[in-house]
Amino acid sequence: MNNFTVEETNLICIFDTSSRAKLISEMKSVPLADLDDEMQQLLFRVVHKLEKMNDEEFSRCDFAPAEFMDERSE
Repeated sequence: MNNFTVEETNLICIFDTSSRAKLISEMKSVPLADLDDEMQQLLFRVVHKLEKMNDEEFSRCDFAPAEFMDERSE
């Protein structure tokens, strides 16, 4: 189950993805004043999706930046 968009996945990849709890914690600690409205909405959307999934679902997700996904399919 990986219902994350390319943009969401790319955002996730700049954080520690070793655990769902760590990822959520790091994302929630981002100062919103440093982000424009679009990035804030993206961050909120990702955190919401992460909070809805469980750790088992998270462990099945493959978080790799889009540029690497293209290389994997070759």
